[in-house]
Amino acid sequence: MEIICFGDSITRGYDVPYGQGWVEICDASIENVHFTNYGEDGCSVQGMIYNIEEWASTAVADPTRHIFLMCGTNDILQGRDSAYVFKTLVKAIELASTKGKVIIGLEPQIDSDMDGLDIVVREVNEQLKAYAKEHDLKVIDFYTTLYEADQIGQIVFAGEVHPNARGYRLMAYKALEVFTRLYNLKRLYDKCRYVVDFSQK
Repeated sequence: MEIICFGDSITRGYDVPYGQGWVEICDASIENVHFTNYGEDGCSVQGMIYNIEEWASTAVADPTRHIFLMCGTNDILQGRDSAYVFKTLVKAIELASTKGKVIIGLEPQIDSDMDGLDIVVREVNEQLKAYAKEHDLKVIDFYTTLYEADQIGQIVFAGEVHPNARGYRLMAYKALEVFTRLYNLKRLYDKCRYVVDFSQK
């Protein structure tokens, strides 16, 4: 069983040592599932499509494979609107769907947003949720996970965009809720004690 992950630096695990990104934490926490991380720093949605196309050129369709997709923040930071980002993400979803079952990730907030761009992130996420419901696709809502932690005083961002180690641990725990249900697998709780104590700041 495998989960292939495509996305930008948030999927790649930017700003923390290898092994502390959310994909690596998930990989270490689930038995009998192999993760491959194609997250790429600075990746746009169109760049993610190119990465999917390159991978798909040799990948055999497998109905048991899950393909995680999350991207769009870099496009938004470059001034692209929600309509463009969503439309391009749908192309990526349709392409990946030819090789496995797609799981949609919702990008986290733009923290300390001075330019009003976080509203575009929210618009894209709402469109993705509606699309996922219509097409019966799983969603991992990282936006709400980090937003709620931020609202109660948790420091979960290293900068405006990238989570810190605590943020990535929260993302991993949220993702594991979905991944373990997909395969009806036992979660390795000893390895998964990355859950943040919300009493700490």
